[in-house]
Amino acid sequence: MLGSLILTGILSLGITPAIDQGTMESSEFPFQQAVFESGAQLAEEAIRACEMRFGREIQLPPQQPAVAFTHRYGRCHDTHGGLDEHLEIQYRNEFKPENDYRIEVYPLENRQKLEHLSFQAFELTEQTTAKFYKGPLNTLQLLVFEKADWQYLLTTANRASTEIGRRELSEIAQSLIHAVNRKEPAYAKWGTLAVTETKRKYNMDVVDYLYMGRTKISSVLAEEKFKLWLKKEDLEFGVYVTVAYHPVTNQILSMRYEEM
Repeated sequence: MLGSLILTGILSLGITPAIDQGTMESSEFPFQQAVFESGAQLAEEAIRACEMRFGREIQLPPQQPAVAFTHRYGRCHDTHGGLDEHLEIQYRNEFKPENDYRIEVYPLENRQKLEHLSFQAFELTEQTTAKFYKGPLNTLQLLVFEKADWQYLLTTANRASTEIGRRELSEIAQSLIHAVNRKEPAYAKWGTLAVTETKRKYNMDVVDYLYMGRTKISSVLAEEKFKLWLKKEDLEFGVYVTVAYHPVTNQILSMRYEEM
């Protein structure tokens, strides 16, 4: 399994012998044409397609690696309910194979386990833990973390000349976390939990979401209430979900479901 992932990384990261720029410019099939013929699309189109597929906004890291890229493109891998549904955005330099960087974004319910890889866990921010994997030379480097209701995989080449490493990937991940924290309301994490657990409990899609408010019951107990609308084929109904937690430690205490 590890060998196949490394091979996939070698191919998808474009780790190939260096190509002379003059040769590439005079090629009968330019790099960009080959990319789009492989099924890729403009990054913005891929993002919109996946946002429509998952029914919510996908936010990408505002910071990018400080190296030159010649192309940016994407794919929305839509397998109609499969666990591999995700967004992929790739940055490449057709003349410098080591300048290669990829972002993959999975809904948390489709999170990739990657248990066959030897990760190093570390604290990315005070409330976020990340995992980093560095494969053998000429394969890949991978940083994995979660934010809001998404799992992010940041991948780059592992070559002797690569200028992107763990520190650079960590800074990119932190830029996303800070951007989301500035944007999302305080109840967002509990809303994400309510949606994820309700989908798992009922095995149905959540097609609508409404925040009902917060109730502070005591110094050690608070509740956030949400109204979710579920649908699967011809069946649909609403559920009130109440998340109880400790307001100081943010430790979840219980979840209650009340069908309408």
